[in-house]
Amino acid sequence: MSSCSVYLIESGFPESLPGFGRELPSASFPFWGHYCLLDFAVAAFSGLSENGCTVVAENRYRALAPFFSARARADREKLILADRAFDSLIEALERDRAETVLLCPLSLACDPDGRALRRVAENAGNSVQRISVQNVETDIYVAGRQALLRAVEGYISNSNLPARLGTAVFSEVLQASFEAIKNIPGRILFQNNLTQLFKENLWLVGQTGEVELLERLGGPPKTSASTKGALIERGGHVKNSLLAAGARVEGYVEGSFLFPGVVIHKGASVVNSVVMNGNRVGSKAQLYKTLVLPYFGEQGASNIGEGAKIGVAEAGARNFDHPKQIREGVTVIGAGAEIPKGFKAGSGCLIGYRVGTQQLRSVKELTRSNSVLRTEDSEQE
Repeated sequence: MSSCSVYLIESGFPESLPGFGRELPSASFPFWGHYCLLDFAVAAFSGLSENGCTVVAENRYRALAPFFSARARADREKLILADRAFDSLIEALERDRAETVLLCPLSLACDPDGRALRRVAENAGNSVQRISVQNVETDIYVAGRQALLRAVEGYISNSNLPARLGTAVFSEVLQASFEAIKNIPGRILFQNNLTQLFKENLWLVGQTGEVELLERLGGPPKTSASTKGALIERGGHVKNSLLAAGARVEGYVEGSFLFPGVVIHKGASVVNSVVMNGNRVGSKAQLYKTLVLPYFGEQGASNIGEGAKIGVAEAGARNFDHPKQIREGVTVIGAGAEIPKGFKAGSGCLIGYRVGTQQLRSVKELTRSNSVLRTEDSEQE
């Protein structure tokens, strides 16, 4: 087999993805319990290269450096901070001696068929080829290194360079340069779609002993917040669910996945939901078919207030503002959001990134398929 290098590009999440902040890096975003999107990308692609994976991050993500050094294996993954944007990327490619390069955005999580991907890399030659997985187009590209360098250098000479390297690499350089699409078997777990994020997390819960990708992830990362197992308190009840280490249940959980640091207080119920890191569900609150993105505020009082009722059993509800992103009755609570006591939100609703209790108190109730996004006034809370 010809030599191949793997470049994972960090450019954050697209503006079209609701519930996320533009400043959030995708590499460190928790995707499945203790595992983040970086872990999934490494597990999916590191077998393709003898030298492991290279992460290329725009300079605005310098804060990733300590996260990366604590989490990555020094002999298998390395980080390049592209402080000079495309010049930094070109220098890395010129130093690289591999014949073929695979590029993938870190905001994508997938489980490609390794043998099929290797065959595409072996036959890339002097071209740029785009990968589709199970007939779904992706932003994974396999290119001859020299062909990739020509594409990047040609783009630089014919354009005003944008501030965001990662976005331009995929949407302009590679999009304009690929010559063919190669379809391979596999599964897309997350490609910038919230309903997909919700559904694939619950699918993985039911497949923990059968998915090879999960086996390649290995044990919990050394940066896990807690080495202790999940705790089910007296009176707590868990049915057909998965609890990550560090989660605590005092109430009722069914058909759900709780990430590290999640607390379900007494009398609260969580059904058919995915609750990501750090969220605390207050007593007598109810979540049904809800995706709760990570909460990164102070870990004290519940950020989902006592007696709140989020989501209902309406299979077909779509969000009015984001019908492709939030559908099939899923309700989404954005990253860092805080829900006041007694607040109600119906099926297909969106509570946006860092929306606070003061703003939601003025709304009182969010009816089916509607949204509340953070306003300039709420930023002063």
